[in-house]
Amino acid sequence: MTISNISLIAVELENNQVRVFWQDGFRSTFHNIWLRHSPGYPDSKRPTDEKGRFPSSSVFITPSQATITVAGNLRLKWNNGRISEHCTSWLRENVYDQDTLLQKRRTASLWNSESVLKHTEFDLKLLCNNDNAVLDMFEHLLDHGVVMLRQVPTKLNTIIEIANWFGHTPTNLYSDDAEQPCIGNIKIDPSVSVATNMCHFLGPHTDTCWRQTLSGLVLLHCLKAHPQGGRSIVVDGFAVASRLRDEDQTAFDLLSQVPISFGSKVDNKDDWRVLGRIISTAADGHLEGIRYNGNSIEQLELPSKLIEPVYQALEKFESILYDRALWWQPMLQPGDLLILDNHRVLHGREAFDPDVAERHLQICAVDRDDFHNNYRRMAKKRGKPDWNLRLSAGVV
Repeated sequence: MTISNISLIAVELENNQVRVFWQDGFRSTFHNIWLRHSPGYPDSKRPTDEKGRFPSSSVFITPSQATITVAGNLRLKWNNGRISEHCTSWLRENVYDQDTLLQKRRTASLWNSESVLKHTEFDLKLLCNNDNAVLDMFEHLLDHGVVMLRQVPTKLNTIIEIANWFGHTPTNLYSDDAEQPCIGNIKIDPSVSVATNMCHFLGPHTDTCWRQTLSGLVLLHCLKAHPQGGRSIVVDGFAVASRLRDEDQTAFDLLSQVPISFGSKVDNKDDWRVLGRIISTAADGHLEGIRYNGNSIEQLELPSKLIEPVYQALEKFESILYDRALWWQPMLQPGDLLILDNHRVLHGREAFDPDVAERHLQICAVDRDDFHNNYRRMAKKRGKPDWNLRLSAGVV
């Protein structure tokens, strides 16, 4: 039995709420005020007067009668004379009690250096003209925050063709090609004082954490691999945050509640600054996103009583982040394309000697909400029952 054909068998009014009883034994309660602002209530979406959508006077509007229509929908007669009708399938899809909300959220799969390899790799040739395979890849990225594409042509700018599968590609701040403003080149370039264009060790981080809105998905395409160094570092930030909460609840609370300063200054031109929380959570404490780059955290400007506790929380967070058991370290080869959810997965690289050989990657980003939209459209079109599950909000 699917949601679309589950019927109502009884309804009753109780304490400013409407209680409904479903054919499959499920019960749910909807607040009057919630129903007044739902699609079934007349003019609920577009006010026709100057009072706005949520006028305080509406608190006195309550249903006086609740019935089930011949079509099986919930029909309410209100004390202001209005009649509302609420589609049964819509009501079931929008049940909001705590247990149901948890079931409606897509669950993240935490991983470490050993478990990450399961189903993470996808062959590009098997994805072409195969929507089911592409949808599988999308779902793995949603659940794990990382995908490795193999057998990608090593032609310059191929990365943008792959990125377009996922969504819109914004301009790259450090693009060096006016004709390809969305693509950046990661290779040794002494003229640009950006860490990605150098050869030293880069610790795990999320990109552009010094901006109000982080890059969404990050794509890294290997064109030339260094034979000895430059091995990638990939870490599940949700696994780090979950372990922090288990080991030190106080540190977790501080990093999820106290905004700290992130900044980036490049060539005496750019001066990016933002206040942000390292761990983003939903109201129920569910993990939503990670913002972190140790090199971009500026001197703390906090009340005196928070200075030592927050620094200690940062030390604890980083001690877990640098646990090598959590690091997946693939040595990218030409034709490998790594895709990361930049609101969850941190990445970095080991040092390498540029005098030995050249290392060249191309990078671009994809709007995260655009990717989510494309996933929902594809999943709904192909009849996936979980297309409407709530997805991670990311860094907020």
